[in-house]
Amino acid sequence: MQTLSRTSLFQRVTLTLSFLAISTLALAQPKTDEPRKEKIDWNQPIAVASIASIDRVLDDVDYMFSTIDKPEYPAMIKGFLAQYRNLDGIDKTRPLGAFVFLKEGISPQPEVVGFIPIKDLDALKTTLEEVGILLNPVPDQENRYTVALPQFSLHLKMAHDYAFVQIKSEALDRDFYNPDEFTKPLAEKYDIAASLLLKNVPEPMRMMAVDLASARIDDQLQKKESETDLQFESRKATTMMIFKQFQTIAKEGSALTLGYELSRQKKQILLHFGIEAKPGTDLTKQLEALSQKASQYSYLNAADSDVLGYTIVPLHKDIEQKMLLDVIEQSKSNVPPVFFGSEANPGPAAKIFKSAESTVKSGKLDAHIKLVQNGDEKLALIGALKLQEAASFREGLQEFFDLISQAEDTKGIKANVAEVEGVVIHQISPDDVKNNARDIFGENPVIFLGCSDTECWVAMGEPSSLELLSASISAAAKQGKQTKPGSPFLFSLKFASILPLASQKNKDPEFVESAKVAFATGGDLVTFSPKITASQFSLNLELGEGFIRLFSLAIANR
Repeated sequence: MQTLSRTSLFQRVTLTLSFLAISTLALAQPKTDEPRKEKIDWNQPIAVASIASIDRVLDDVDYMFSTIDKPEYPAMIKGFLAQYRNLDGIDKTRPLGAFVFLKEGISPQPEVVGFIPIKDLDALKTTLEEVGILLNPVPDQENRYTVALPQFSLHLKMAHDYAFVQIKSEALDRDFYNPDEFTKPLAEKYDIAASLLLKNVPEPMRMMAVDLASARIDDQLQKKESETDLQFESRKATTMMIFKQFQTIAKEGSALTLGYELSRQKKQILLHFGIEAKPGTDLTKQLEALSQKASQYSYLNAADSDVLGYTIVPLHKDIEQKMLLDVIEQSKSNVPPVFFGSEANPGPAAKIFKSAESTVKSGKLDAHIKLVQNGDEKLALIGALKLQEAASFREGLQEFFDLISQAEDTKGIKANVAEVEGVVIHQISPDDVKNNARDIFGENPVIFLGCSDTECWVAMGEPSSLELLSASISAAAKQGKQTKPGSPFLFSLKFASILPLASQKNKDPEFVESAKVAFATGGDLVTFSPKITASQFSLNLELGEGFIRLFSLAIANR
């Protein structure tokens, strides 16, 4: 039986989610404008990295190890800091971090300057002296100091109650903006964050990055010997779509932000990557349009499924639509002509293919799939796809099962096994089920199919999965219109649900045992989803409290 390592699974999931993110942005097409000339303020940083505060970091450490009842680890850190007078002189309630500036010149080079909030400079001097570090004022230079370390010296400049620090003295020869202006928005949301301030990067440098990317793409967009014409055109279109989005962000993006938060209140870890647009740009218009789009399955709750994914994916006419229509056309050759009927009296296959082709030509696919518990550590798969001309598909499906069920050997096919909210459900019992499918869905999995006037439903699992499919159809009938704007896709996973599979393969038993302990009381939900407003597009990864326990156990067990 074929197995998947956690690394290969992670790689596949990462590639899938990256595709979803790019596809979401592709729902709106960017426009290009001529670069604008701008006045450069060399004192504005082009990037900032920030830690919300020392106190918040210490509080996070307390929370982490409290989840596994190991208070001695935070106590060790606090004991270490006590040897340094608890960093007396530093303001442990305010952000600290670093700015990245551009050095003025024909070819500007990046320059990093650290900043530390200071509450009492004299107290800091005493703290440093106790560990053999001297803080000396620079003669005839106000607010300038040197910090004498054993191997080298640092230069320090005081401004806005911050100490700006760099190895080179000339790096501090500028008028610094107050770091609070840049760090406060980050500290309000994240414990640790970094932001590339595109609005402060000179436009010629941004366009240079675009030109370099364009040249690299031109070099790589050559047809490979193993590619068909359609595969090459698909790869080329995808690459150009990504490049156009990169070009738009480079020109019209205001900031790129990467943030991390450990929340005691929400009992989770949040990783955030966001793109903020400049006001009044085409990118803002794109985001505003995207903020109103949603998968019709966005009403689904991640906590209700072991695995859930929903997405609305655009289909470009000359690439994805052409590829899928070719697949549909090839599939027709495998269907007996009797199922097609005539033009005047189309058969079931003709009706099904008519709906499938209309769905592809609509320019988007809107679907969901989920796995839910179905007894004895087995799962049931449930999914649905929104269809165009779904009534035609439903009629064709009904006629197909009625015809097959009349045959002498139906090969496990049963028509009309249930009806829920007007959806007639049919059953297929496959003969040759792979062992890996049995491990997940049970020894005797069956498939259920049904279609409404808007969508096609499918379920796979033990016969009891019919009840789960019925419940999903009923819930959709009640909640299907309560979609969440700005939710074009989502992927979620309850990590504990896949642990039995890992145990069966005996892969990394120490990790499996730690995970069982960490997730014994819940908190195993992982959710990856976007958040879209009129000014920002972000990707967000949320990890439940069980992962905090897992990371804490990994540190404690070293």
